[in-house]
Amino acid sequence: MKKSTLALSVAAALGGFGFVGSAFAVTTVTGATATAISVNPRGIGHELLFPYFSAQSDNATLISITNTDTVNGKVAKVRFRGAANSDDLYDFQLLLSPGDVWTAAVSKDATTGLAKLVSTDKTCVLPATANNATFSTARTDPSATDKPNQTREGYIEVLNMADIYFPAIGTAPAAGSLASAVKHSAGVPTCNATVLDTALGNEVSAYTVSVGNIAAVGTLNNQAGARNMELPTGGLTSDWVILNQLNTAAWSGEATALIATGGTAKGNLVFWPQKFGAVANAPASVTADQLLVSGVVAMQQYDLPDLSTPYVTLDGVLAATRADATTASLAVTSLKHQFVTDSAIAAVTDVVFSQPTRRYSVGVNYLAASATDNDITVTGSTAAAVYRGLGVGAGVYKQANTSLYSRQVCLDTVNIPNVQGVFDREETSPIIGSTTFVISPNVPGAASVQLLCGETSVVSINQAGVTLPSAALNGTVARSDATFAAAYVNGWAHWDLTTADLGGLPMIGSTFMRARNGTVNYGFSFTHKTTP
Repeated sequence: MKKSTLALSVAAALGGFGFVGSAFAVTTVTGATATAISVNPRGIGHELLFPYFSAQSDNATLISITNTDTVNGKVAKVRFRGAANSDDLYDFQLLLSPGDVWTAAVSKDATTGLAKLVSTDKTCVLPATANNATFSTARTDPSATDKPNQTREGYIEVLNMADIYFPAIGTAPAAGSLASAVKHSAGVPTCNATVLDTALGNEVSAYTVSVGNIAAVGTLNNQAGARNMELPTGGLTSDWVILNQLNTAAWSGEATALIATGGTAKGNLVFWPQKFGAVANAPASVTADQLLVSGVVAMQQYDLPDLSTPYVTLDGVLAATRADATTASLAVTSLKHQFVTDSAIAAVTDVVFSQPTRRYSVGVNYLAASATDNDITVTGSTAAAVYRGLGVGAGVYKQANTSLYSRQVCLDTVNIPNVQGVFDREETSPIIGSTTFVISPNVPGAASVQLLCGETSVVSINQAGVTLPSAALNGTVARSDATFAAAYVNGWAHWDLTTADLGGLPMIGSTFMRARNGTVNYGFSFTHKTTP
């Protein structure tokens, strides 16, 4: 069976247990009632974060997104971001009916080398071509020698922009309503292009941010209600599988869920069309993405919303407030994981460190005239870090804890052995000063510094000196090595992520292991264990 066929078959099987629902009336849309966003350890929420996807080598990433809300439909934004500096690679809108499930597979396109998403799912997407298309290098580093490679690793974010109003179960949706277009009949929605363009083809008036609300300018409430949209109530959940057919190994996990809480747990309506076009808002009121705010990247309507767009009543008037609140909800002070590198069973371990909100503190301008921090010119080819604030500044990632290295922002404050521990399975740890272990690549002149480069960094354990790709996941975009002392073949590691400002860093991810029994390979993945 071909890899693409196998991947799609597994992806379809993941979504084979969904519901379908029913659907419309003109409603009144007001501001959010929820007061905060936090991580929901139960896996259901308003926003979802996949820590990693890979289309490297023979990898295919299978994803399923489920609407567990059997009353309301969902207008969701799905965005794939690159591992290097979280550049937008591929985004579209997903229109889920009540109880609906959408599945897809991402793998390497044989012709172009780009990552490609393929789905045979009938759920409506905008544009309709999004179910079968390659990713884009339009916003990745133009100086990269292998541009398609930049699209084959990263992370995924899913945001509930709005709900779709459905009437009581058993009542048919009104003809021409958004609900009528996304409602499944005999397993297939109409996805009527005219209806979808009428409801979702234009910005809902102009947005303004009052205290806690993306509120009306003119007739926002009537416009949104007439388009069959309501405030988002969440209920989204997702699972993922990374399947490697070459090594016959697979790893799986679930997306991190961010849930709006307080009041009736409704977020702000944060819908923008999936189209080119200027945004009616002041940039800083809708995004904390420094490349968009500064104009280094010309903001389009399809760039919104993102994880910094004000979503609950306590966000205030600036997207930076939402960005920092989301960062705080994801922050951990330490991260712990097992590792297995026993050559007797051909064991390898890769650790994924994903930092999905770093973009809202610092981005990279690939077209700067100089390497000076916050150079936002677009007249050159030098990479420059663009921070939300210089010096002490704002945001969690600052000049004090990051540096630009090989055109990627790198976290450079995780040191060894003082700040990191490694243990075998019998409680033994290296002795400071005698059996220290070496990390690579390093900050020049600082042998004890682990560079966590890229937004989604893959660190291979005990693979120093091995050329790319990484041991288990075939990672290449933001890969490094952590080599422990010779005796530490199997065990567990502790990473200290404390910071002066926040207390911790916003890290999500998993440990990926592969081992062999005879001629059979097995894959194991474990979500990181953390302390708040």
